Amino acid sequence: MQVWQRLWQNWRVRRVRQSWGLALTGRSGALVGLSCDTRGLVQVHVSTVLAVPPGASLADPFWVTQTLQEAGRSVVGRTPKLVVGLDAPDVVMGSLMGAVDASSNDWVAEVQLEVSQALHLPPDEVNFDFEVDALGTGLVRQIHWAGCAKSQVAAVQKGVNDVGWRLSSVEPAMHAAKRAAMALVGGLPSLIQQAPQDWQFRWHPVDEPLSLDDEGMAMVREAGLLQEALASPAGPRLVACGLALKAWS
Repeated sequence: MQVWQRLWQNWRVRRVRQSWGLALTGRSGALVGLSCDTRGLVQVHVSTVLAVPPGASLADPFWVTQTLQEAGRSVVGRTPKLVVGLDAPDVVMGSLMGAVDASSNDWVAEVQLEVSQALHLPPDEVNFDFEVDALGTGLVRQIHWAGCAKSQVAAVQKGVNDVGWRLSSVEPAMHAAKRAAMALVGGLPSLIQQAPQDWQFRWHPVDEPLSLDDEGMAMVREAGLLQEALASPAGPRLVACGLALKAWS
């Protein structure tokens, strides 16, 4: 799902294509910069872990500004674009199922209401986006939605703009983690076999067999590996890599 793409719409430095992702998750986070090499693989060129003192908010503009100021010293060229990932409770996700006419926007208000109720905020104080999946024939569809408070995005955007960077997009951390896992050369096992600065990602991820077992069991096992990866110290950087990869999508 491309969350809030309609609200926030790649840049090159010295002919080297680069992108940035900032993961704001839990009590820790990470800023990662990716660049594409001559073989078409995407590599990590900057990787910084963020630690937040007790009582402070990771999404506070001060922390965003401070982190980007330090990383910005190595940025030369056009204004760098940044994709930011948020995690619960700052972002909420869910789904709706029902008879949906893909050509109608009548259900958009229902999605907005779901987000506002989940965040306990008035409908006009939330940002949201969604993806509609067809389930068989007819009009029965499933709507996947995600959203957060407008004030949350505004605070992050202020911190990004204050240092001359530009907020390109915002999305849930889990979506970014899945993107990174699919593109990671060597798969999730490489997270513990390699240092984060040695990770490589495919420019165009391809679907590969998860195992020789039943497909459903393989998907369950892969989901378990992803959850373990996110719970590990490498989790925030994996999310940040997925966010940076989105900048090229």
